[in-house]
Amino acid sequence: MEYEHAIVKFEGDVAVLLCNGCGIKITEGTKHEDREHYCTMCMSGNCKAKFKKGN
Repeated sequence: MEYEHAIVKFEGDVAVLLCNGCGIKITEGTKHEDREHYCTMCMSGNCKAKFKKGN
């Protein structure tokens, strides 16, 4: 499955939706919209995590 906006990685056979801002795991599965998704901390502007390239 191809995503244009959502960042989805596979851990084994489980799809994991990642935050577009910092890269942390938001949820598992493929039932989400293909749009940018952000964790609560990124949405509040208080996230200190940096997106990890190569996840």
